[in-house]
Amino acid sequence: MSQRSLPEFFTPRSETPKRRRSNSSSEEEIRINKDKRQNLSNMGSEEKVGQLSVSQLKEIFSDLIDAKGLATKQDLASTNAEIASLKKENAVLRREINDFRVRFNIQERNMRRNNLIFGGIDHTDTGIVLLIEDFIKQVLKIDNAVIIGKAFPLGKQGMRRRPILVEFVRGEDVSLIMSRVGCLKGTNFYVHRDYSQDDRIMRGKLLAIKKEVLKLKRDAIISIRNDTLIVDGIALRWNPESGLISTRGDDGVLILREQLRVDLSEAMTRLSVHFGGNEDHQETAAD
Repeated sequence: MSQRSLPEFFTPRSETPKRRRSNSSSEEEIRINKDKRQNLSNMGSEEKVGQLSVSQLKEIFSDLIDAKGLATKQDLASTNAEIASLKKENAVLRREINDFRVRFNIQERNMRRNNLIFGGIDHTDTGIVLLIEDFIKQVLKIDNAVIIGKAFPLGKQGMRRRPILVEFVRGEDVSLIMSRVGCLKGTNFYVHRDYSQDDRIMRGKLLAIKKEVLKLKRDAIISIRNDTLIVDGIALRWNPESGLISTRGDDGVLILREQLRVDLSEAMTRLSVHFGGNEDHQETAAD
């Protein structure tokens, strides 16, 4: 056996770099594969592919798709139709729920229309009705006799200044009392209506906006009446979806900026963090 050196049997990789496929070669393979697929689609169902006909191959592929549970075009079309139907049904349900909430809030508002909440009064859990009657006469200076259905404290027991919910029999007594609450400014007492939860949330937002307006325009004549914020004669409301709007549905922030030169853009961005929850702001009847 002849003696041959090791390099004669092995060539270093660096000396024989791997041949890269040229772009023309890659394009040629793509063209060939395309021609093969075209030829396969042009073949009749009974043409032979090896030992199988094209129809047999198609049947095998169909069985394979069924076995693997792969989605077909028909499956995807059916799924898309179901999704579209669910979206439509969800939109209908949302409208029905919103309509129900509106009707429920109207009914609850009617049930509470003769209720008032008195706060800041030192009391025990007994003699509440007499205490409220005395407060109306001595503090609110109302000599007319009012008719109270019932009165009871709210919140946890043991606190001597828990708010008191008072149910009046006559609506005119409520109106008379609310006309006198201005004298409570500067005191620890307050009287306000017994609003529903939705109304309390909405009024809480309007109260926060009212404070921001007064920061920018101290001489503004501003008040909250039921569900409406009135700023220098401009009536605004709070919409859960649109935010601050006019009674005609226009952008309330834009109206204040154009008509009163009060720009609430930055304030509304800051308040949006708090508006994400259902916080209930403390308010008095003077607001």
